[in-house]
Amino acid sequence: MQTTETVTSGSEDGLSVGAILHLLDSGDVVIVVYGGYDHVGAVSLAIPRPSLEDPEKNSATSSVLTVLGHKEDILVKEIGEQVAAATGRNLVVVGGVHYDGLEAEQLEILKRLWRKLSESIILKLGRLG
Repeated sequence: MQTTETVTSGSEDGLSVGAILHLLDSGDVVIVVYGGYDHVGAVSLAIPRPSLEDPEKNSATSSVLTVLGHKEDILVKEIGEQVAAATGRNLVVVGGVHYDGLEAEQLEILKRLWRKLSESIILKLGRLG
């Protein structure tokens, strides 16, 4: 394994998400996303490719496995595809974020935080080469 880095989203309303990035010798990346009670809720494999709408732009395709009763499939798919498209790297995202009794607005905060986390991951991978 080449490098291990940690990235966080910051905190809002007592909520936060973070990620551990494992950069492999091949350039592929394993990302573990956590927050609250961390666990494995879903896993995605994202692979960069040219956009189907505009081959001059990058996109990504992903496959997702979700643990029964969990909702992290949305999180790992979104982070995986955004990071793969932006960086051109194959990557696996393992996600498990759990906070008890969240209201609808707190769920929106979590979405905002994981999108911010995704941007931070892209910047971090850009700096690491």
